[in-house]
Amino acid sequence: MEAEPTVKLSKADAPAPVKAARVRLKRKMRMEDALQRIGLNCMAQIESNVPGVLVQNVESLHQMRVGLRRLRALLAMFRDLAPLPPGLQEELDWLAAELGATRDWDVLAGTILPSITGIQTGALQAAAQEQARALHKNLLPALRSPRYGQLVQQMNGWLHGRQWRPAAGLGPDDPLAKCALDGLVPLVRKAQRRLRKRVAALDENDAPSRHRVRIAAKKARYAAEFFRDLLPKKEVKAYIKCLSGVQDRLGHLNDLAVADRLLPELAHHGHAHDGAYARGWVGGSACAAAHGLRDALGKVARMKLA
Repeated sequence: MEAEPTVKLSKADAPAPVKAARVRLKRKMRMEDALQRIGLNCMAQIESNVPGVLVQNVESLHQMRVGLRRLRALLAMFRDLAPLPPGLQEELDWLAAELGATRDWDVLAGTILPSITGIQTGALQAAAQEQARALHKNLLPALRSPRYGQLVQQMNGWLHGRQWRPAAGLGPDDPLAKCALDGLVPLVRKAQRRLRKRVAALDENDAPSRHRVRIAAKKARYAAEFFRDLLPKKEVKAYIKCLSGVQDRLGHLNDLAVADRLLPELAHHGHAHDGAYARGWVGGSACAAAHGLRDALGKVARMKLA
């Protein structure tokens, strides 16, 4: 049988970037029902953004990456209850690495460099955009490959087929057989404890320490968003709003740290002087943005949902 021809979409034909849809859970659902519904919600966001990524839409790539982050956070949350096959976990890690490098250059070219003052950054932006375009093109074979297709098929099969179940099925005492309203409590509390621990250990001026807090904040927010329908409405709304503000700040700091790592690569391509200035500007901006971060994080660390 001949292979079907690849359909090439123009940028005008590509669908708009797809943000995460709200997960809808029912109070009488079992935990495995919640796992399946949330997982399929994440997969829908990932798959819906592929057409945009194939025509090198920057925001589609961002949203595809968000969907993948949400999925990986969910699987980490349920790791002890429904462990993913190791081979499938490795494939998710592969996809995350493929998407991540491209997004880093998009942010440098489109967000960080245009914000620098004191010098003209046009040449640096052009060089960063060239690198980003090259990485976008390199993504196309990966997303059209059998490897990616198999990953999507296996992940959807694991979720639809509830392949976490033992051969004998779920026993009455299995945590996945619990009512989601009760079963979510230890998962949400674990995410909150992790965040509090990372905040307590935070060194505001240390990028790796800030990154650890950022990851914990993401997981805590995803936990709240996943189970939003089953949590107290007023409290979860305030919690997500507070976390969103903190995440924006941590995300900006992470973008600056990534920029500091990538800028030397531009220096090797004839932009040494401007690149050195840009690194100095990035470093100074990071110090200013990190000031008082612990106090802002302390507020969200003290909040409770369950």
